[in-house]
Amino acid sequence: MANILRAVFALFWLAASGFIGFLAYIVLQTEANPQMLWGWLVMCAFTFVSATFLAYNIILGHRHKADAPHHHTHLQKS
Repeated sequence: MANILRAVFALFWLAASGFIGFLAYIVLQTEANPQMLWGWLVMCAFTFVSATFLAYNIILGHRHKADAPHHHTHLQKS
């Protein structure tokens, strides 16, 4: 089940990246105002970084587990 979820989010990331790239291409072709162009490109960049961060955490998050004895020393009996 976890592998299916990772695959779904990998496909989500691919679709989102493709759409964001397409949106940036369309904006580059149509926008004449440089301030609006930079605004759109910054929005596309933030959206791409957000989608990438979400997909990274879901796809590779199982590899970064905290070491329980180190992080939960207050729970151990002395």
